[in-house]
Amino acid sequence: MPTFLFLAAICLLVAASILLQTDASPRKKPKLEKGPSSSGNAESTPGLTLENQWVSAAPDVKLAHIGPKQLIAQHNGEIEAHRSVRAELPILTENLGTFYYEMKILEKGKDEGVFIGLSTIEMPLSDTHVGYYNGTYGYASDGTIWGHEVAGCSHWGYGRRPYIIGNHKFVVDDVVGCGMDLATRKMFYTINGECLETADLLVDPAANLSNLFPCVSLWTPDDKIVANFGPDFKFKFTADGIVKKRGDL
Repeated sequence: MPTFLFLAAICLLVAASILLQTDASPRKKPKLEKGPSSSGNAESTPGLTLENQWVSAAPDVKLAHIGPKQLIAQHNGEIEAHRSVRAELPILTENLGTFYYEMKILEKGKDEGVFIGLSTIEMPLSDTHVGYYNGTYGYASDGTIWGHEVAGCSHWGYGRRPYIIGNHKFVVDDVVGCGMDLATRKMFYTINGECLETADLLVDPAANLSNLFPCVSLWTPDDKIVANFGPDFKFKFTADGIVKKRGDL
């Protein structure tokens, strides 16, 4: 009997030690899924390019970059002509999420010639605009959206580029945005924090998303914009990442 009691006591001590070690071990935290949030912060929106800025243009492009971060672009030519500025970084596709950036119109001429969108590296920075050049997409200050072949669209030029009319025009002090759901390749545009109500603006399935760059085109001398690559935008995503349309607001 004494031997049996001794062995039972040892078993109880071993069991107690195992329980104590289990309670003391750190517990793994549940993995959080990242996606666009209502605050628009960088941690929850992996598709943003927060350190982006405009690429310095060649002198013959007649487009100036202003500020230490080169976020302001101004048409400094003497005549009306398309002048474009392209960002240093393309869309980041390593982590699916929502890509987005905005611009504010600081100055604008009488003609409707300010465009925001996505361009390829091949698009010239003069004598064409984002959306008109093949493989690019853009939203113009006259309310036209370029580059998407959808039902009811019109076509322009030798390249028969598709465009859609009748969307919201933008003027000085307006904040205009361009974004894409990287999983669905569906683009959207915003104005003053509201998403345009449009048809499905899909990027060509054959297009390489990593060869699409934020791009702004200016037409009139002294047209001037400032870019915002995040994370604090005029437009806010819902907490579940849904992009609201103008009619929903």
